[in-house]
This record gives sequence, structure tokens and C-alpha cells, in this order.
Amino acid sequence: MYTVVVADDEAELRRSLIERTPWEECGFQVVGEAENGMDALEQVERLAPDLLLTDIRMPFLSGIALAREVREIRPAMHIAFLSGYDDFTYAQQAIEYNIISYLLKPISSQELARELKTICAKMDKHWADLAQSRAERLHPHDFLMPLLLGADTALPPEAAEKDLARQAAECGLITDEELPPHFVVLATEIEDGLGRVCTDRAHVHAVETITEKYLRSASCLIGGRVLTLVAAGAHDIGKYLHIAVSEITQSLERVVGGRCTVGVSREIASLSGCHAAYREAVGALHYTSEEGAGETRYIADLEHARAIRSDFTEAAAQLEGLIKGGSTDQLTGFLDTLFGGFQTGAHDPLEIDLMMVQLLAAVCRSIGAVVDPDAAGALWSASPLSGLSFSCRSPGELKEKMTDFCLRAKEAITDQCRESGEVLCEQAIGMIQSGYGDESLSLGTISEKLHISPNYLSALIRKNAGDTFINLLTAKRLDTARELLTCTSLKVMEIASRCGYSDQHYFSYCFKKRFGISPITLRRQGGAEEGGQG
Repeated sequence: MYTVVVADDEAELRRSLIERTPWEECGFQVVGEAENGMDALEQVERLAPDLLLTDIRMPFLSGIALAREVREIRPAMHIAFLSGYDDFTYAQQAIEYNIISYLLKPISSQELARELKTICAKMDKHWADLAQSRAERLHPHDFLMPLLLGADTALPPEAAEKDLARQAAECGLITDEELPPHFVVLATEIEDGLGRVCTDRAHVHAVETITEKYLRSASCLIGGRVLTLVAAGAHDIGKYLHIAVSEITQSLERVVGGRCTVGVSREIASLSGCHAAYREAVGALHYTSEEGAGETRYIADLEHARAIRSDFTEAAAQLEGLIKGGSTDQLTGFLDTLFGGFQTGAHDPLEIDLMMVQLLAAVCRSIGAVVDPDAAGALWSASPLSGLSFSCRSPGELKEKMTDFCLRAKEAITDQCRESGEVLCEQAIGMIQSGYGDESLSLGTISEKLHISPNYLSALIRKNAGDTFINLLTAKRLDTARELLTCTSLKVMEIASRCGYSDQHYFSYCFKKRFGISPITLRRQGGAEEGGQG
């Protein structure tokens, strides 16, 4: 049974449709109704219906504007327009927002029932197509998998980048018109109702179906995760990426009845950086909380861009290869270049320690694979860490020390994430408190100033403030308006404008909905002189 919210400013018609239409026979259950676009948007955010049936012309927020806003917060939801205006312009705009049906007034309950059955069938097919595995089709797997996993190449860096661009163009990932493209890697992990990872090839198709609606992309299955490379201009990535990943989590959770989490890498400008982006996307998944539904995790929201470098895997792999098969000049040249980056002193000592551990591990792997144990022991005695042997300690002591160190590290990371989230939430609330009079103030504008994603900021506000961003902003605006109405003689229109409302009628509607009394009535009761109602 699909859920539906019905929005129409004609109360009599709205009630008639709700009461006389056999919703359950058509596969639907009405969970909410709204008399204007703003109320409809609030109900969509709160109730998360499967379908929004809305009039195209309504007060405060038109059906077209409503569809645009809904696509930001519930991209997986279906929308049907109901309108008395047989206007092709509106139909064209409806197509832009992927409207499932366009119905014309007047419409009887019997006609609506027939249309609802058609809509239900379309929705059934949509979800079945996402869940259904299909025959193998042409995928750029031969290009994508080694790109993400970091396969070696014998080409110099500039030539390697050109070769990757050529292959990406052959796969249709980039075109001449989109150059220079930017790239982002997504890692999608799906769990069933018992918390077991259940990602399979059918989900690769489902993710591709969604991402290709917004951006050029290619996906493959690696290690129980769908890995997706997104390629587009920086503007398009900024505009559509958060919508696409939100739709992935919403849609796949419905299909599998479990949990879907998406890790998102930082934006990069070269294909040669895709392996590092892949590691970022997978790393972002590790931060996901174990409670509640799946979510989207942007690595840029969770880790500092200039954090201490701790991953020298590629350097270690290069060193291992040079020890096994490189020339002496190549080996010494590599080490000169690697350590040369630390000569300026502008580095964290911990980085050198971490690099040394990983480089020594690579040397030990090379030695252990070929050299006999006695010779390996002699070589180790000449290593920079020969005096720090762990073998003199018992396994129990090592386990105790390592466990203590790991638990301390985990606690430090958890505390830092919590403190950072609380600080960001406080900053956002501070911006609401100071900027509520700006009509353009939104979750997007604040997240941009804080340099985090809207999805992450929204989750932080819900967790730390216990309410949604729009509710906090509305409360601040209306509480301030009530104070101005009772303590000043400013015109109602001026108060509305100062509180971020350009439409006085909408301001009055919101005010009465919150306080149960109109601004004019409150003004009279408060005894302040009305210097003109405006």
C-alpha cells in the first residue's frame, strides 16, 4: 500500500476527493492533506509519502515550485499534478521534475480512481525495475575497476592521465563538451533487515538507473559495495550530486527493506586521483552510525582536508616494487624525492613515524618473500627500528597494550566527531538567530558557509537540536514577530519583512497557525499603537 498526501487550496474539492475516492482499492492510503504549497512541503518532509497529489496553482508555493523543493528533500517520491489549467507550459515544467501523471480538473472520484490505478501500476513497475536484476549489459568494468583499485601503469604521469581520459571518453563517461570534468566516487553499501551486507549486481543496475538521471556515471561491484564514478562539470556536481545520493538511499531502502548507506569522496579534477577518492568514499562508510536508517556520508564533512597524512600505501607499494626489480639509481632517487618533501620542516612528526612504519612493512614483506630467515634477521638488525623489537614482550602484553591504544584512539575520534557536530550545529543555530530576517536564508546557504553538505548539516541539527532546520527558522521568525507586534508600533508589513517574509498574507497564515491568533488581533490585544497595518 502506497501512502499519499493530497494538496489543494479548494477545501471542498479536496475533502470530496479524499472522502469519495476508493483509495485502498487503488493501492493507496491518504496520510495527509494540505491547503497550500508550504503546508504540503512540510508534510512531505515529516511524513515521507510515496506520492504527492497536488494542485498546480496554490497559495504561497505553486505546484511547480513545490515539485522543485520536494525533489531536494525526497527525490525518490512520485508527484502527480491535478490542475484546472490545460496549459502546455505547465505540462512542460512538470516533465522537468519527473512528474508521474498530469490530471485535469474537473475530475470525478471514479476518474481519479482509474488514474490512481494507472499511477499505482507505474510505481509498481518503477520499484520492480530497480529491484530486478537484468542481463549483463555493456559496462566499462575493464576501465573502472582497475582505475578505482589503483592498478600500476608504466606510463609517466602526464601520459597516464591522457590515456585514462581516452578510455573514459570511449566509455561515454566524459565528452568534449564537458571538459574539463570533475569526478566524485560513491560507495554504496546495502544491509538486509538483519544487518547483513547483501549488495549484489542487481543493486549496481539500480544505482546506475538513479545516478544517470542526474549525472554521467559508471558503476561496478567491488567487495560487497557498489562503486560509482560520477563525472560532470563542477557546477552540475554541486547542483545534482546531493539529490542523486539522497534518492539512492531512499529508493534502495524501500526496495530491499533494509539499510542503504552511501559514502561520498571529495571532488577531484583528474582521473589519476580516483584511487584516493575510492579510499575516501569507502572510508566515509566507516563513520556511519549503527543506529537508525541508512544515510549519506561525505568524507569532507567528517575529515579535515589538511588532516595528518596517514596513508602511505602507494609509496610503500612503489618501494616494494623497486626493491624487487628496480635499479639502484631508481631506488635511491625515489627515496630522495619521498624524503625531500619533509626537508622543509613544515610537517607533522607523526607523519614521518607513520610513513616509516608502512615503508618498513613493505621492506619486510620483500625480504620475507625471498630471503631465508637467518639472513632476514641480520637485515632487520640494521633497520631503523631494530631496537624497538616487539618479540621480547608476551602476546598477552602486546594485546593489552594494543587494545588500550586502539580503544583510546576510537574514543578520541568519537569525541572529536561529537564535539565537531555540536559546534557546527551551534554555528548553524547562531546563523538562524542572526540571519532570520534574510528571506533567502536556507539550509543550503548555511551549509555552504560552513563548508559542509546540506545532508550532513540537516542530520546534525536534528540530532543536536531535536528539530528540523525549517522548524527552527520558522520558530525564530515568528517568535521575533510576536515580540515586535507587542512591543513596537511598526507596521505589520514591516514586521513581516524584518522577519524574512515578503508575502504579508503568508506571514499572517504562518503566525496564526503557530499562535492560534492573527497578527492584527495580537497587536490589538497587546495595546501597541498600529502605525498603519500596511
